[in-house]
Order: sequence, then structure tokens, then C-alpha cells
Amino acid sequence: MATIKEVARLAGVSVATVSRALNQPESVKENTRRQVMEAVHALHYSPNFLGKNLRQLHTKRILVVLNSISNQFYSRVVRGIEDKARELDYNVLIMTTRDLQKNILDAISMIQTKVVDGAIFMTTLHAEQQISELNRSYPIVCACEPVGDPDISCVSIDNIQAGYDATKFLIENGKRRIALLGIESDLLDTDYNGTLTGSAIMRETGYRKALKEAGIPVDTALLFPEGLTYKAGNRCVKQILKLQELPDAIFAFSDAGAIGAIQALEANGIHVPQDISVIGFDNTAMSEVYQPSVTTIGQPQYTIGTTAMELLFERIGGNPTQSVLVQHRLIQRQSVCPSK
Repeated sequence: MATIKEVARLAGVSVATVSRALNQPESVKENTRRQVMEAVHALHYSPNFLGKNLRQLHTKRILVVLNSISNQFYSRVVRGIEDKARELDYNVLIMTTRDLQKNILDAISMIQTKVVDGAIFMTTLHAEQQISELNRSYPIVCACEPVGDPDISCVSIDNIQAGYDATKFLIENGKRRIALLGIESDLLDTDYNGTLTGSAIMRETGYRKALKEAGIPVDTALLFPEGLTYKAGNRCVKQILKLQELPDAIFAFSDAGAIGAIQALEANGIHVPQDISVIGFDNTAMSEVYQPSVTTIGQPQYTIGTTAMELLFERIGGNPTQSVLVQHRLIQRQSVCPSK
């Protein structure tokens, strides 16, 4: 079995630095911590907890893995996690990554070496299989992004129903040509069976269901896998303007995308909602203050966060996995109006 000295030698650091990286990761520079974690993983090192009492076996720390803390949606979820963690006497470590598949090793090492007691993943992109394997031995919760593995505790909204509700609302307002601003195809994820999964697929499923019920065929020319950002909304409109017949509504999978689309439409003399209605997703602060204010599907971000922490606390305590659906709501504002 590998020793801490061997880990230190492979990582090119001192034994004391390895100890700090494992027990007080916040006190070690990110690059150094990563070197240590790579060495830990390569050597299959596991700290010796013999002789420590039961309380010491729990670090009272949990890991949260997400794309970006600057994202308004994620920041409110994290606040919920942190507040509930504080109630439960836990500290929260944040790991941000735009490439989870590349950096999943860090998260796995932190859990396996007991740097943390468990982890909440707010992104599973291209790493669901590894997360499923990790969940077999360690406490894991997925938040916001539904996963295909029923053995992983998860909290999210019903994304199929949310996509359906947004589309049906547009149809009820007389819209027939509804463009869909979704995510890039290379960002679609698959579960451990190879089936497409994730919130974007589910929202599109709801979109298609609402169209089918209304007798409206899906027009693939109106599907724009541009992304969730403000710039993605701009790009979507550039493509829309090339169509022979414009849509009468846009359903964006994020408020940022919706606002980017509105800005681009107005810049091209197309008025929202008079000419084209737009509906977003998430109910971020910007959707309320932007003019016109954005009709959107609201997710209870803070509740998702507190619920995720509660689920993880239960898993740390050895309780069974649970999946929780929290309620979304349609928030009507100025960016949608009835067709004339």
C-alpha cells in the first residue's frame, strides 16, 4: 500500500503539503492540490484512519462541483447549499470546471481520500458514468441536472413538464411557429446506457409534446442548438433572419439566451413581443429588470440548493437514495403577447 511519503515524492512536494492538501485543501494552491490529487490517484493512496475516533472519520466538509459560480442561477443554488450546510455544521468546498470529464479526477480523489464526506454535482456533462461508479461507494447527489442512474440521489424540476408548459403557453397565445433555442449538440450528455439525458433533452421533449398535442408539426428549421448564453441568443437570431418565414415566438432554454435574442431582434427592427414573443428559463434577476421584462419558467434555485444538501446529509448518514422533483412556475411578464 502506498505511503504519504511516496505521494509527496511523486507530486514533488513535502509530506506536510500532502497532509494539508488532504485535510485543509483550502489552504493549498490549486495547482499544488491538483498535483497531490493526481499522485494520490496514481498510487491508489488511501489515508490511514485507524486510531481515529468515529467523529474524526467525518470531515464535516462537502464538495460542490459546478460550471461557474458567476452564473446567476448557480449562485443562488450554492447559497441554498451553504445555508443548509451551516445548519448541519458542514463546510462547503467549491470546484468550478468547464470540462468535468477532464477534471473529474480531482473530485474523485477528494472523495476517495476523505478530504470531503460527499459531493453535490451541479454538472454531469460527459462524466455521468464516472459519477455513477463513484456513487456506488460514496455519498453523491446531483442537483439541477437530472441523471439517468436511478441509484443517484437527485433534485431538479420536472424539465419535461416545464418545456411543455412554456410551449403550451405560447400556443395558447396564438403562436404556431415556435423556434427553440437549445444547447449545442456536443454538450448533450448520455447516461450509463448510452441514452441522451439531461435537462435540455427533457425540455425539448416537453416542447415536442406540446406541439404534437396542438397538431403542430415540428419544423427542424426552427431548432437552434446555439447554447445558453447571451451571445447564443444573438447567434440564434442571425440564423432566424435567414429564414423565408420568421417564427412568431422563441423558446430559449435560459434567460441569458432569451435576452440575447430580444436584443438582436430589436436591433434588426423586430419588436418584442409585438412581432415575435420570447420566453426564457430560470427566472434570473436580469429577466425581471430587462426591458421588456422576460416571461420565463422559474426554478426555485434556493430550494434546490437546500434540498440537495439535505439529500447529501442523508446519504452521508447511510440512508437510501432519493429523487426529489421541486415545482417550477410560469412567470408572465412583458415579452409574450397574444397574436393579433
